[in-house]
Order: sequence, then structure tokens, then C-alpha cells
Amino acid sequence: MRKPDFYRYFFAFRPSLRQRCWLEDIAAAAGQSRHRIKAEYFHLTLFVIAECLHRDQFIASRVKAALAGQALSSCPFWLGRLRGGEDGAALHAMGRQREIQDFYHMLVACLARRDMHPRYRKSGLRPHVTLGYDPCALDTLELPIEWIPDELLLVESEVGNGVHNVVARWPLLAPRQGSLPFDPPPLPLWVSNGRP
Repeated sequence: MRKPDFYRYFFAFRPSLRQRCWLEDIAAAAGQSRHRIKAEYFHLTLFVIAECLHRDQFIASRVKAALAGQALSSCPFWLGRLRGGEDGAALHAMGRQREIQDFYHMLVACLARRDMHPRYRKSGLRPHVTLGYDPCALDTLELPIEWIPDELLLVESEVGNGVHNVVARWPLLAPRQGSLPFDPPPLPLWVSNGRP
């Protein structure tokens, strides 16, 4: 195998085996055959954290230190808006995305305390799973499926080799219970802290 062009490190959620089979069927139906992504490589990228010419031997330990003591609860959201175009096909999130956006911002804040920042996310997170890179003309289809990730992955991509290595993983707790519709509205922070 040839030397990679460079190494890219990113945070991702990986679909379950059942979901990967479902995504593989959708990719085939969307005409992704020549440049289709292998099912085991399907993932939702939260953000890229680093790119370098040589393998970073210390990135996993730096990230583990940044996340130490942080309770990582999963974030349910819905995938299901299939879109295609000149650049290929992808399945995008649909509906309310508050939980995954909150998870994203919490992760960014934890890493920022260690001077690690997301790359290529000027407009924030737009959750999607890329299915392939074959041009395809299709109307947007809605195929909703709820996704509750069970672990956060730090992935090393050997760019140019098509290889992804999981360098660290964190199991996710069950999603936090949201407010029920009959709960009273939460008090403003300044009231709950007892400040006037």
C-alpha cells in the first residue's frame, strides 16, 4: 500500500450493522455503484480536528484528556432526506436536530479548552451520511429513520489510501430525558442560582 497523501483526524458516529445494510440498499437505489462508499465506512462526521503529513501519535491522548470527566450522552435525531446531484448522494438529517447540535457544541467546547478546534465547519454542523460520489439526478426523497448513536469515534483517515482507522472510542450514555410538555418551564439561570 502506498504512503497516504496526509492523515486526517475526525470525530464521527458510525451506524449500526442493521443501519449500514439499510444505507447500502439506499446507495444502490440512488445509483451509487462506481464510487460507492463501502458499508463499513458509512459514518456521520461531526468535524475534522486535525490534518498532518505524518501520523499523530498523541492526538488520542490529547482528546482523551479534553473529554476526561465529561458525561457523554447520546443524541437522538432523524436521518432520512435523500439528496443527489453532481457530487453524489447523501442522506441528510431531517426535522428537529436540537440534541445532535447540543452534542456538537459540547464537544467543540471541551476541545477548545485544550486549544483544539474544528476545521471546515464555519457554518456549523449539517448532519448527513455520504453514500457515494457517482453523479445522480433524483428528487429529494424522505426515508425517515431515527438514529441514536451508541459511541463516539475518533477516526484517522489515510487520505489517498481509502483507509479509516478508529484510534479512540467513547461509549455514549442513554439520551438525556427532555422536559415533558406538562412540566413547568425551567427557571432562568439567574433565579435558579439564587442571584437577584
